[in-house]
Amino acid sequence: MHTVLFTILSISLAFGQNDQCIGPNIGTGALYTQRTVGCVPFTVQIEKTDENSTDNQYIFKYTGGPPVNAVTQRTYTYTQPGAYKLMQISYRKDTKQELRICTIITVLDTAHIEINPKICDNTISLNLNDERKNGTIPYDFCYINWGDGSTSEKVNLPSVSITHIYTDKSARKINVKGGYIVDNCGGTSSINLQFPTISEPKIQELVKTGENKFTLSFNNETGDDYTVLADGNVLLTQKGKLGQERVSFEHNNINACYRVQLQNSCFTNTISKEVCDIGFSVKSIIDGNELMWSNPSRMPIKDFILTKNNTIDIPLSGTSYPDNEVDCNEEVCYQVRFKTNESVFIGEKLCIKNTMIPCGTLKPIHIPSAFSPNNDGINDKLFLFGDLEKFISLKIFNRRGHVVKQIDYPYEAWNGDDLPAGIYEYLLKFKTTSKQENTLQGTITLLK
Repeated sequence: MHTVLFTILSISLAFGQNDQCIGPNIGTGALYTQRTVGCVPFTVQIEKTDENSTDNQYIFKYTGGPPVNAVTQRTYTYTQPGAYKLMQISYRKDTKQELRICTIITVLDTAHIEINPKICDNTISLNLNDERKNGTIPYDFCYINWGDGSTSEKVNLPSVSITHIYTDKSARKINVKGGYIVDNCGGTSSINLQFPTISEPKIQELVKTGENKFTLSFNNETGDDYTVLADGNVLLTQKGKLGQERVSFEHNNINACYRVQLQNSCFTNTISKEVCDIGFSVKSIIDGNELMWSNPSRMPIKDFILTKNNTIDIPLSGTSYPDNEVDCNEEVCYQVRFKTNESVFIGEKLCIKNTMIPCGTLKPIHIPSAFSPNNDGINDKLFLFGDLEKFISLKIFNRRGHVVKQIDYPYEAWNGDDLPAGIYEYLLKFKTTSKQENTLQGTITLLK
């Protein structure tokens, strides 16, 4: 009951001398309500009136000063939690003297209690947080239904961590219902509990969002607080919660490797496998754009994909790639992604405008940078495009410098001749607009 008394005192102090529930030549009436305390939405019902008075009127949200906007209705529903002053105005039947009387209506909140669970083996610990807006009354207690058939547990609030031990690791649903001493009508919060199925934390995704900026995602299966490590050193510490975690940070060490470490966890290994930045970079050269990156020896990389202009995906290996399919002053955007240690790394999107290629000597003939002769109907053959009347010849070389294909007819399509997948150099001869013979070197990626 201390919460209600505190509310009455607060209301009285708030009105101060502006409260006109009583005044000179004003008598005191009698006010009869069914209840004055309840959970939102709360309906007040005037049960009866004083038999010696007449013309009863009510102000259900009296805020001080001369009474105005009184109504004759005897019921009112409060839709927001808080403390309100109800004023009744009436007149004596015999003398017509004005009578006033006020009472406090306390409307309790039904807010949900925030549940922060932590899991260790078959044991779960709950931290309960009853956050409220200013002016609302907190819960006095709560009931916890652990979802395993056991008796609901009553816990006085605020409380320390509450622990429960399950007999097995089946999925559960935990319900927490708030309550007040004066009225057991609080709201209910629920969580679906899944016990961990892995023995160590696992980074799901590391995204480089900008220069020295990263976002890391992982599933916090125990709800523990956690630390992000960069090359074994503590980069930041976060308050953990059960479920999906997503944290952004900045770190200016190039090619750093990142891990997640759980605190006070029951995992066999509390540190995840690492995911490393590869220092992806792009620079302009006279023949196009040169892409470079590192490959940490301790981190296995697979399914390495380079995406060009959001549309072209090129599978790659190694630590560099020359893109010769670039025109002068053309802006091209690149982004890499790969899998490693059961995680995904997505690099920063880098865009560059090549100003090193002389615009006056643009090649009139376009050679695709890659094709895939795998009979899927997409890019199965290598075709030449552009002003083919200026074509002279095209030679394609393997790594040893041997000619593996020579094309002397510009409309000929090459199917790869069952050569192995890889990067092949080419030498293109063509005529310029001034009828001069010119050559251009580049590379073609054969995919399978």
